[in-house]
Amino acid sequence: MPTISNLNVGDIARIEVHIEYIKKQGYQPETMRRRRAALLRLLRLGADLAVPESVKTVIANQEQWKNSQKQAMVFAYDLYAKQYGYSWVRPWYEAVRELPFIPQEREIDDLIAGVHKEISLLLLIAKETGARAGEIYGLLWTDIDFEARTLSIRAEKNSNPRRFKLSKKLQNTLECYPKSTERIFNRYQNLNNLRRTFEKQRKRLAAKLFNPRLNQIKIHTLRHWKGTTEYDKTKDILHVMQVLGHKNIKNTLLYTQLVSVGEDKGFICKIANTPAEAVALIEEGFELHCSYGENDEVKLFRKRR
Repeated sequence: MPTISNLNVGDIARIEVHIEYIKKQGYQPETMRRRRAALLRLLRLGADLAVPESVKTVIANQEQWKNSQKQAMVFAYDLYAKQYGYSWVRPWYEAVRELPFIPQEREIDDLIAGVHKEISLLLLIAKETGARAGEIYGLLWTDIDFEARTLSIRAEKNSNPRRFKLSKKLQNTLECYPKSTERIFNRYQNLNNLRRTFEKQRKRLAAKLFNPRLNQIKIHTLRHWKGTTEYDKTKDILHVMQVLGHKNIKNTLLYTQLVSVGEDKGFICKIANTPAEAVALIEEGFELHCSYGENDEVKLFRKRR
């Protein structure tokens, strides 16, 4: 397959002009990156972007691609064709929606502990908030209120903005993190570079821990995990919708399908004899189950395993 350096300079220039065009239409940086990558891949596969039938043939011949991937390529080229006035009948590939992979919490924690500091922080925020990678990557220090212990998410992809309470662990991590620039995540030039570095570190960690399942965990997987665990705890679909920032509840209903209906994993139970102990348990995610004693002074807390 040809490299970028072997492709026609004119084709690459037209792609760059197109990316600048969709930027002016308000497309997000991550979307622009994906569109650019899709068009360059079509070129490498031998498609003539000035000939729509050539593009259709190349896409149709990729037997190893899922329909969802073919559909994404069609969408990327469709806007390109419209800008340059190429007439074509857009092919339609019916994407089969698959249930996403949901890892065990300990596997997520293994990843957070085993990758570099900046990626570890991004994964920790993703685990606690379920925010999209782009939303987290774009966080500013002004989005963190250390006094109120909150983190505010500025929405992308037509989502709603959200505000989350910082856990003690996340607050401590953020307080100890260097604050040399306006943005929290500044070591990597863009999100794609961070993602590629994460994938390399994830692969090494999966081999080290003899757990190939870790390679199935993407940054977005933590959003699915958060939605699933929140629904499992609350059985409140509107709560999950609010946590994930969905504007359409149809997007949230997926998480009702992901909750395990098999073996009940039970609860972890702890006792609080003082208000301070109760506060500490609540900060760890425990919920009050009942009180007992002469004056109900002993509190029993529990949370799902």
